Amino acid sequence: MPAVRGVRSVGSGRRAADRRGNCHRGRRPESRSAPGRESGATGSPRSPRNRRDDQPTIAHDERTRPGRDESGPTSGAPMDHTTRAERLTQARPAHAALLPKRLDRAVSWTDFRTAVRYDPANRLLIAVPAISAKRAEHAWLGEAVTLHTQLGDADVYRRGYEHGAVYWSERTGAHEVHGEIAERWLAVGGERSFLGLPTTDEQRLDGLSRDAGGFAHFEGGSIYRTSRHGAAIVHGMVRDIWALLGWERSNLGLPVADVLVDPATGAMSGCFEHGTIAWSPSRGPEITVADACAALDASDRDALGRLSTAFAPKA
Repeated sequence: MPAVRGVRSVGSGRRAADRRGNCHRGRRPESRSAPGRESGATGSPRSPRNRRDDQPTIAHDERTRPGRDESGPTSGAPMDHTTRAERLTQARPAHAALLPKRLDRAVSWTDFRTAVRYDPANRLLIAVPAISAKRAEHAWLGEAVTLHTQLGDADVYRRGYEHGAVYWSERTGAHEVHGEIAERWLAVGGERSFLGLPTTDEQRLDGLSRDAGGFAHFEGGSIYRTSRHGAAIVHGMVRDIWALLGWERSNLGLPVADVLVDPATGAMSGCFEHGTIAWSPSRGPEITVADACAALDASDRDALGRLSTAFAPKA
């Protein structure tokens, strides 16, 4: 069959040309933008000859990457604002009770103990809130200068502050010591001495300002301080007899020196503002009042008459 003039035969090896006569090497011919489409879309538009009319052109920044969540900021779908704890709760309901809850209030020590999985055998979880509560009662202690420290093998914890320290044990609770009383207590051995741990905070003496005098009780005695006499330790039977008479409100007044103990006989003696108190296992209590006007009254003598050599009232 003869070839028609002006028409190239198929498979002639010549380069294909578009309507404008342009030749292309492996490239798709440029096409005009379809009516109604944005000319600023990124990416290579498909040729009108190969593109389906029912398939829209997708911009490059709107294409979904494989393996990526389609609920991104450009998808138009709402973002997932759940927290990691909420997602973990939904995935593992059995562990929901172990997760911390979001609170709209200040975190309390109960929340602290719950967060660290409270163990009754761990006394530190009791000591920390007790010491902090005591510090809150006495703001003048200042800022903490040490961590919560366990003293020895016993369940005794201490934390030091700028102007004192707070000690805690299960049998005594949390109490502060500071100033001259703390110095005198530490000088005889602190919590390892016969005085043991404090059972009260330092308290002001009646009729005196806090700077003029105060006292604190310990497991094995008491320490009284005044600006005139300094700090003095009262303990044993001398302290018990003095307590029966009325402490510092008695006719003997305040202690002016530490109670002395004779290691050989066990006899004890204490010196006070207006007299002395002596006690021995063999003779019992002996009280001397220096001022005649401050002699013991009938009620005091009756209380002392009930004391015997074997009597040792507890503090």
